[in-house]
Amino acid sequence: MIDLSFVPAALVALLVTAAFMVALQPMARKLGLVDHPGGHKRHTGDVPVIGGIAMFVGMFAGLSLVGIPTDVLLSVFIASFLLTITGVLDDRLAAPPLLRIGLQIAVVLIMVYGAKLSLGEIGDPFGTGPISMGPVTLVFTVAVTVTMINAYNLIDGADGLAGSLALVALLAIAVVGGLHELSTAIALTCAAAVFGFLIFNYPVKMNRPLRAFMGDAGSTLLGFTIVWIALGISQGPDRLISPVLCLWFASIPVYDTLTCFVRRILQGKSPFLPGCDHFHHTLQDGGFGVRQTLGILTGLQAVYAAIGLIGLYAGIPDVAMFTGWLVLGLTQRLFIERIAATRRHRKSSATSA
Repeated sequence: MIDLSFVPAALVALLVTAAFMVALQPMARKLGLVDHPGGHKRHTGDVPVIGGIAMFVGMFAGLSLVGIPTDVLLSVFIASFLLTITGVLDDRLAAPPLLRIGLQIAVVLIMVYGAKLSLGEIGDPFGTGPISMGPVTLVFTVAVTVTMINAYNLIDGADGLAGSLALVALLAIAVVGGLHELSTAIALTCAAAVFGFLIFNYPVKMNRPLRAFMGDAGSTLLGFTIVWIALGISQGPDRLISPVLCLWFASIPVYDTLTCFVRRILQGKSPFLPGCDHFHHTLQDGGFGVRQTLGILTGLQAVYAAIGLIGLYAGIPDVAMFTGWLVLGLTQRLFIERIAATRRHRKSSATSA
């Protein structure tokens, strides 16, 4: 029998998020919480940056109905609240990178010591047997979580992109949990909040009057949310999946962030400054529109998430899955650039003809 106990929580998350997306619009304009075009920002017009606040409220309105242990829910709530407030201040005042990272580390510590979630076991990525992080568990957890938080933040540069990529990851996590796991209810409730935001952010004409962005508050919240749910299903004796396979659920944001950082460092630039070298920029510079760019990157992420699920249910060894993920990551930017170059060539040929 299908377990539909998550439906009320997901519905509450969806409706509350959508309601706040509408209600916060006037306040955002009065407080100057809007995103202006220019520089690496390619949108037109001033757009309210309220998605992070709306998703936070909607998400936890729904999660309060799911049955999460009180200590875990409270710890994750506090961590998410701090992350959201930090993001809102950053959206309004542009906080220094080191301050943002310092606050993100504090958020991870709240998760580790409050919710008792950490990345102490990473599976068997090298074929040498399961690897325990032992004394460096805390440092490793902080590094991975902060990286994921910023991966979703940095890829949030096109309408609907960060939300759609997070939606894919959350749905994949729900599939891992199956019909009767708490993690499924949590993932689907969070996914409903994200969908409530995407109604106002997906690049279609009908939502233009109420168009809004999630801002740093929303993108960092999404990265953190995916990490804490993934830790819950990949750690401990009752884990449902290897951490190696979870990498596939967030491949595009991670590949994009790591390759951008490496390129900027090699060019003598700060990896933390905004730039126009992300995957979505490359595709748009190649001539793809916003919806086409969104479709390509979300489609790729859906394929990669499916590969992770196939690896889980087919029992493919961690070493094979990690090797495949690593090879794909090393070649992903070249693949994206080839897609963009092919598009430019076709447009050029059509113009000359």
